[in-house]
Order: sequence, then structure tokens, then C-alpha cells
Amino acid sequence: MQNRCDVVVVGAGPAGSTAARYAAEAGLDVLLIDKRRVVGVPVCCGEFNASPEVLASTLPNASGLDELFPIDPGLIQRELRAAVAVSPGGREYEFELPGYTVDRDTFDRHLANAAGRAGAVLSPDTAFLGWKGSRVTTTRGETEARVVVAADGPLSHVCRSAGMEQNAVLAPAITCRVDGEFSDRLQFFFGNRIAPGGYAWVFPKRGCANVGLGVQKRGTPLPVLLRAFLASNGFSARDVQAGFVPVSGPIRETVRGNVLAVGDAAGQVVASNGGGIATAMICGRLAGLAAADHLLRGEPLGAYERAWRSAIGRELLAAARMKRMADRVLGSDFLLERTMSLIGGRGIADVIIYGGLRKAHAPRE
Repeated sequence: MQNRCDVVVVGAGPAGSTAARYAAEAGLDVLLIDKRRVVGVPVCCGEFNASPEVLASTLPNASGLDELFPIDPGLIQRELRAAVAVSPGGREYEFELPGYTVDRDTFDRHLANAAGRAGAVLSPDTAFLGWKGSRVTTTRGETEARVVVAADGPLSHVCRSAGMEQNAVLAPAITCRVDGEFSDRLQFFFGNRIAPGGYAWVFPKRGCANVGLGVQKRGTPLPVLLRAFLASNGFSARDVQAGFVPVSGPIRETVRGNVLAVGDAAGQVVASNGGGIATAMICGRLAGLAAADHLLRGEPLGAYERAWRSAIGRELLAAARMKRMADRVLGSDFLLERTMSLIGGRGIADVIIYGGLRKAHAPRE
């Protein structure tokens, strides 16, 4: 491993690889490390991305969308047109949600390879051990870095090492793959018997579907809930993985010294639906550009904080507020049934997709 570089990026997920790509394209010497032997493996993700049009509508101040999206058509597993929310009592509410599913492992490797083509050096099977000043210690040795990007997930070791705030609320989630043919609609299933305080999902892919659930209430173990959901739908699972999703909104400070936090490490997730791929890439781009502006032009690293909050901060905070409000309803199947009936498909879309900001962002129908 190289002994010195401009930027060390820890974590080769969408946030880290995008940050590494943009920093390298600006001419910086970038080292991208990942603890996994194979980037993208294992997969614990719903693997869905909203269409560029939906992203532009939900995140109207985000810059660089035309550079980041749409992605290579070869990476798309299934084009989707809509979603259906199923109430605890089985009533269905449909709403438009165009987008696509991907194979997340292939998608992550695509982004890491893009960073490599830009000039970043990828070092897999390399775990971050600690950070002090400009010295980063890993399982493959030490390196001097002028900027460190924490893109190592919701339990970020880098953020903890830098004394940054940790994600306050982590929702347990479990996902698997189910073989078969499915429609072109996402499905969300609500009810405390299925996913206490959260929801289960079926996201179609080519010849299979990503199936999983996330919960808020502690109690029945996730594998037990997943097996019951699979059995009720006649599904047989493979590739089961579990993890955590940060759902309390962004951490208060994403810049500390020469460390930038991005993606799940920074809580840059849409808390009302748990999605984080697009927001991770948007903020990863801004982190890479901020590192370049700092090292090449003397701009303060704090510009990154201002940039991402200006781009998507309002929407992420609104989604976190909506999540806290929805938690009161999600805890009671009776209230949930009544609320879903009252607000209908459009209202459910407002909550899930827009975090309550649809009136401000969406075009009139």
C-alpha cells in the first residue's frame, strides 16, 4: 500500500467510490480502501433507484444529477413503473414511482472501477484501524493522507475515531433474493405482524426479486419475521443478509479536522423510505470536489458541509421529521389502516417518496 497520498477514502460503496472518482478526476492522488475482499459483497440493500425524473423532483437543489444519473443501461436489472402499498388489512394503494433495480454488487464494482479509471488506487481486503492527524492505520500498513473521507457505513469506525457524532437511530433490516417472475411494480407491505414499526418489500428484478423487511420495534428476531413473510407469499429465499439503516437524519457535523463523512456514515439517507444510494452518490460527488478545492485551491473543508446541506439537507431533514411522525402511526395497525385509507395513494407517495414536501416539489397532476 502506498505510504502517502492526498486523500484516503474508507469504504467503496456508492458514496466512497463516487468521492474517490471526483477527487481523482480533479488530479488528486487518491487511495480507496474497502474491508471486503470483493467490493459489493455481501449485498444488504433493496437495490432500487428512482428514475432521474423522480430524483430531480424530490431533490430539486441537488447538483450533478445529469453526471451521476441515469446509469449505464447494462446495469439495470428491471425497469419499474409504479408501487403498491399494502395495508395491514390487505387493501392496496397504487402510486407512480418510476425507477429500476440493479444488482448492487455489480453496481458497486462499476462505481469503484469508475474511480479507478479516474486514477484512484483501489485496495480491497483493507480494513481501517485508526486515524490520528494525517496518519491512517490499516490492516495493510500506514499511509499519510491530507484528507480522509469516511464512507464506511452506518457504524462508521472512521467517524468514531475522529470524534464525530454517530447515527442516533439504526433500523435493523434483512434482505434476500427470491427466484421467479414478478410484475413491474414495487410492493410495500405494512403491519406489525409483518414488520413491526416498519415495512416489508418485494422489488422485482430480472427473473427474481429483492425481498426483505425493516423494523423499528425490537422483539421478534428479523430472520423469524422474514421466514414468516416468505412463507405467507410462497417464496423460497437465498442470499439472506442483515444490516442496519440510519433513519434519524444526518449527523450534526460531517466535517471534523481533515475528515469528511459521507453516505450512511453521515446519515445521508431518506429516512421516510430508507433509500440511500442516490443521496450517497450526490454527497460523494460533493465530498470529492470539496477535497479537491481544499487541497488545490485552499478552500476550507467546511465548504462540503454547506454544499451538501444546500443540495439535499432540507429534504433529508423533512424525511426524518416525517419518519418520526409516521412512527406514531406505524405502531398501531388500527391507526395505520385508518391513515392509509384517509390519505390514499397520493398521500402515501407524499410520505414515502417526498417526506411530506410533495406540494412544494411535485408538478401538478
